[in-house]
Amino acid sequence: MADNDYDYDENDEPADDEPESEAAEPEAEADPAVAAKARSEAMEAESLSPSAKDNLRRQLEEEMERFLASGGRIKEVPPDPDAGPAL
Repeated sequence: MADNDYDYDENDEPADDEPESEAAEPEAEADPAVAAKARSEAMEAESLSPSAKDNLRRQLEEEMERFLASGGRIKEVPPDPDAGPAL
């Protein structure tokens, strides 16, 4: 497709009539405790040795097998189209 196939002008300004409820929510509204815990868990995961990560993978697999064996089901959730790219 050629670039001119789209009705888009790079100089277009966003419409001012967009309701604020649909505007992107600022990240400042996130719970600071949840964000701190996520950062802490990420730093801990990065510091683990490969063998420690393997142990955690095995533990997760065992827990998942027990969950499924007891009648649990895994529901696949489609990706959020409004979410940004995974980092």
